[in-house]
Amino acid sequence: MLALVLWQILGRSVLGFQLRVVGQAPRAARFAGFSNARLTWIALLVSGGLSGLAGIIEVTGPIGQLTTTITPGYGFSAVIVAFLGRLHPVGVIFAGLLLALSYLGGDAAQINLNMPNAITGIFQGVLLFYLLGADVLILHRVRRIRPRATEAA
Repeated sequence: MLALVLWQILGRSVLGFQLRVVGQAPRAARFAGFSNARLTWIALLVSGGLSGLAGIIEVTGPIGQLTTTITPGYGFSAVIVAFLGRLHPVGVIFAGLLLALSYLGGDAAQINLNMPNAITGIFQGVLLFYLLGADVLILHRVRRIRPRATEAA
């Protein structure tokens, strides 16, 4: 729900427009009179607040009790979610659901098939590798350069 609200703010407000301009063309934002420092601080404070909210939800746990251990590795998974969702708030929702499904599948494979716990991390790494590889092949033309034949005199 929060991702949809942020999508609306970024897509339909002056603040969202200013943030996009500063992120994509800082020089144009300076010419337009946008304060790069102010918008950077706004983005940092909002993202930090949302990260803290997610951390509170994670630390309190599903039962609502404070736990002493926090599940590590979600920061690395967030990078995969962001790339898989193409840095779009709605895409991140679906990418998060896909990665949550991979965590559940990894746990089920560990329990039922006696596979190692690292199988989920391996799957996520391969997924990120292929996603970034596909982006490179789509955005950049890869050519094989043939050596020129030397002129025989």
